[in-house]
Amino acid sequence: MGKRYVPKTYNNRRLLRIVLGTAVSFLVVVVVLFLLLFFLLEGYFEDGRLIVPWLTDYPG
Repeated sequence: MGKRYVPKTYNNRRLLRIVLGTAVSFLVVVVVLFLLLFFLLEGYFEDGRLIVPWLTDYPG
């Protein structure tokens, strides 16, 4: 006997939950990485510009 289709049940929204869960997880990861980089690189900002010591040309 096959499964009976019952509209608006828990299992009928499985794909939507997977897609939304993936999208929300991706957004959380992006926000956390952005904040992490922001606070880690906070000391390298000067006059609104990012100063990276190993990319700076020093005379001499």
